[in-house]
Amino acid sequence: MNKKSKMVFVCGFALAIMAVTTQQNVKADTTTDTPVETAVAEQTPEVSKATQQSTTQAVTEQTSQATDVQASTTQTTSDATQATTDNTQANTQANTQADADTNDAKITPVKGVVTTGNDITYLYKQDGTQLTNRALGPNTPWATDQRLTNNGSVYYRVATDEFADGKNVVLSFGSDANGVIRVKPNGAANYSRNEQGFYSNGQQGFAGNSTWQYNRTDYDDKYTYYQIANNVWVNSYDATTDPVYQNPAGWLQIQNTQIQPVGEPGYPLYNGVEGIKTWLVRRYFGYSNAHTIYDGAVANSVRGVQSSHGLPVTGIVDLATWKAIGFSEDSWYGIDSYVAPLRTSISSSRSDHIEAMINEAYRYLGQPWISGASSSPDYGVDCSGLVTQALYASGIDSAPISAIQHAQVGNEWNCQMYWNDNRIPHINFNERQRGDLIFFTDPSSGMLWHVGILLDPSTMIESWPYAVQVHSIYSGRGNIAGVKRVFA
Repeated sequence: MNKKSKMVFVCGFALAIMAVTTQQNVKADTTTDTPVETAVAEQTPEVSKATQQSTTQAVTEQTSQATDVQASTTQTTSDATQATTDNTQANTQANTQADADTNDAKITPVKGVVTTGNDITYLYKQDGTQLTNRALGPNTPWATDQRLTNNGSVYYRVATDEFADGKNVVLSFGSDANGVIRVKPNGAANYSRNEQGFYSNGQQGFAGNSTWQYNRTDYDDKYTYYQIANNVWVNSYDATTDPVYQNPAGWLQIQNTQIQPVGEPGYPLYNGVEGIKTWLVRRYFGYSNAHTIYDGAVANSVRGVQSSHGLPVTGIVDLATWKAIGFSEDSWYGIDSYVAPLRTSISSSRSDHIEAMINEAYRYLGQPWISGASSSPDYGVDCSGLVTQALYASGIDSAPISAIQHAQVGNEWNCQMYWNDNRIPHINFNERQRGDLIFFTDPSSGMLWHVGILLDPSTMIESWPYAVQVHSIYSGRGNIAGVKRVFA
């Protein structure tokens, strides 16, 4: 090769090297900054002196270095992007969980009763959706076992997936009840109730042997609880409904709450009926009350009143006729419904019951004997009517013998029913004592016809024509049939 040809070759080769270097520089610029630029600047002076081998090696090394830098940069960017993505996902998840914690429904167990107000109470599902085909009626109680909190609102479950809004109901605990509880001798703790259950409220307890009226009962795993004031409870560990004294099984049982009338107050008067209302009607028309019975003469007089007042002429005294005669509606029902107030409690002893019976009988002292009568001390009574009201005061309900039944046709001789009642056992005459019942028979017929209440072995309080009085058991009442004991 001549000198001129060598020169052309060398110049062409140099131009090719410069083109490759420039291309590499542009590629590096698109990937990174300073390191690649420094590497290119250091290589530039070597181009003019390099042989083909060294230049090719330099280009190869440069290309490899640039590729490594690009890979490193790409990995760094990828790592940063992944980190950002992870952080975003974490934040999103945290925010979503926070929202879920705020909005999710929370269920807690509760055992109580919710009572609706004066309006219809609508129902909701657990997710807050209102039901359109069901609702609760006004002023009705519903058992609840779950409390639902959803978006700040409170609901109570009254059926499967059916909840009442807490704003529309009143939550209470237990169920309605009525009775008397007696605190045991050691006293009773004071409890309150919330949705989680009963807890000792730290208030002063209750004295031993004190008695309390309760209006609700509730339960936990161990005890029965009795509500004796607003959210004030005692439990069955500290108190009992058992009385201090009770008759044995098979005897007339002692009641610890007020005895209610047996029968329908406001009964009509017709032939054969006795009692206070008949006594008042007979007296109104001027008839004798030596024996108080509604008979034909009274019925005829009643027909005259009914005719003059435009009432159905039946001869039977109903409320309209009673009022036409001049008596009040209150007396029509009040005479029949009178039951002596209970004068004992579950803390009463046997002696207390006996004294309550006798003291009630004394309230009638001096009132007239009236056949078939067993009403208030404002009027008279007969012998068995006196016993019936005296027993009421002591806590004894002797039904089917009752004040209302006593006036009805065929029941004048309730003393015979008491004599035949096996719930009042016969006792030996020589063991008689205060509070026992003593019975007498008609000397001429042997029919049992009289009963009194013993004050002591020789004296009784009784209703005998013509008044309630205290009298010896040995004078003028007939033959003594025997003695029976009400309280064991």
